[in-house]
Amino acid sequence: MQNNFPACLALTLHYEGGYVDNPADPGGATNLGITRATLAQVRGRAVSKVEVMSLSRAEAADIYRRLYWNAICADSLPRGLDCVAFDCAVNSGPARAIGYLRMLIGKDPKGGLRNEDLAALAQLKPEDSIRQFCDLRLSFLERLKTFRVFGRGWTRRVTDVRLAALAQIGLPQSHSASPTGITDRPAGPIVKGKPMNSPVSAPTSIDNAKPFWASQTVWSSIAVIGSSICGGLLAWRNGDIGGFGASLTALFGGMNAIVGRFRATTKIQ
Repeated sequence: MQNNFPACLALTLHYEGGYVDNPADPGGATNLGITRATLAQVRGRAVSKVEVMSLSRAEAADIYRRLYWNAICADSLPRGLDCVAFDCAVNSGPARAIGYLRMLIGKDPKGGLRNEDLAALAQLKPEDSIRQFCDLRLSFLERLKTFRVFGRGWTRRVTDVRLAALAQIGLPQSHSASPTGITDRPAGPIVKGKPMNSPVSAPTSIDNAKPFWASQTVWSSIAVIGSSICGGLLAWRNGDIGGFGASLTALFGGMNAIVGRFRATTKIQ
């Protein structure tokens, strides 16, 4: 049994970030990647947005291990593949991550992971399994309606996680990274008739971008700021210092997103 959970969790938390409440995200209020619904499930009762804001890193880590890492048998997966499968489980659900793992060994995506499946995964070439898994994941994300809102971030995340996983198996960055970054995805199987190696469009100049008032990034950030102010006032009134601090963090995050919009050098979707 390997102990790769801390490294994989740190990588995933880098992308999950702090408290957000994006109207375009069906998950709603989320902190450290843990949605309000998930936190309520774990605690066995309804939880408020302030409680989501106050979620500790230690509790989040315990939730990630129990509901995601253990759910995909990550301790029994080859190093590197555990990394990409775990991040996928967090982002899209354990069932989807398990489905991709089963597809790697030529099985129907529906079903669980048996001992013979784990043994078959261990026999795959590590580099190929990592790349093929990420191809399957990105192909699914590209078909989502919300890809136009979150697509750039998702594509960057999948690419970065792939490179980190390849580095975990000792593959040099110079070999694993493509000259054009996210536009180079190795050929792989076809999912629902869509080629896995379809190119990702290169970012266009900011001159062709929408005006800032038409940007969903800006309006989503404004919504986060408003929610953070309300949550902060409520936390302060209740004497919840942790919740107040989380609200301030979310507030600054929303402000930074708007500032980043004005500094952007690539098109904002």
